Amino acid sequence: MKKLNIGMVGIGFIADWHYNAFAKLSDAGVTAICQDFHGDAAKIAAKKVQLQQKAAELKITAYESFDKLLADPAIDALIIGSINPYHYDQIMAGLNAGKHLLVEKPVVTDLAQLDGIAKLAAQKKLVVFPGHNFAYRGAVQQAKAVIASGKLGRIVSSSFVSTHSIGDGHATGWRAKKSLATGGTLMDSGHHLVYQTLYLLGRPVAVSAFTSKLVRTNMECEDTAQVALQYADGSVCTVMQSIASNFGDGISGIRIAGEKGNLIITDALYVNGERIEAETDYPSSFAGQARAFVEAIRGGKPPVSTLDDVRETLRIIYGAYQSAEEKRTITL
Repeated sequence: MKKLNIGMVGIGFIADWHYNAFAKLSDAGVTAICQDFHGDAAKIAAKKVQLQQKAAELKITAYESFDKLLADPAIDALIIGSINPYHYDQIMAGLNAGKHLLVEKPVVTDLAQLDGIAKLAAQKKLVVFPGHNFAYRGAVQQAKAVIASGKLGRIVSSSFVSTHSIGDGHATGWRAKKSLATGGTLMDSGHHLVYQTLYLLGRPVAVSAFTSKLVRTNMECEDTAQVALQYADGSVCTVMQSIASNFGDGISGIRIAGEKGNLIITDALYVNGERIEAETDYPSSFAGQARAFVEAIRGGKPPVSTLDDVRETLRIIYGAYQSAEEKRTITL
């Protein structure tokens, strides 16, 4: 079986997580990395040095443009980890070049672009795999099975919470600008929470939200968001995402209450108080995602979080932003 050669787009911190996840596989691996360069001469020179350093560190080939990586016939697939505004053009170019794609969240920020992506991927018989890595944690997979088994009974309420800080580089870089990031922490880290609600609970019918800028006041968008979701059966869910506090111990996690029981995902999966050992950590989410990406390419196994989930995630997030701005509940 031919080993899949994967090229990474972008040299940010996320590149290491992807590289390490694929390094554990025998039938796939990251063999190249690229970076497009923008800004003044000094910034471009510094980025070129960083690219070469990253490639040397990982012992892979460096390309000084996306087009050069795309032209390498040895590359079977790409991990698109560039900043948000570049995703769509790189996705379409990658598909036209015959490459399978794993695309970091948000896959795109424009809902209108998703139909074209899905259509071209189908025509080319290629995989476009959303980088929804948290859905590939063992604890989340097991929680899905517990809910489906009926052990919790009818779901009544739930909460999906993540509070953490970010480094100054993140807070002052492209994420600080609405024109590049499209939104604040809800669009960025909050993406993980929202697509997990879709995976575990399904689609909501209404959203109401508050957003605030409390600590990272230099950023153009929110550093804290609280979102209330309601489902067709009347059950409710709270999504809370913040980068304003690094004291999330005992707060962050997933909690789902049903009429017959409950489950919690923190350091493990807990079902009705019983601890079940299952992966909940960040590295395992990338490992599970890497294996699933290869299985999608080799065997046609669909991802657990699809382009339809990308669409619904964006609908919820944009609905939340509309709710916060207009101070009313939005029907989805």
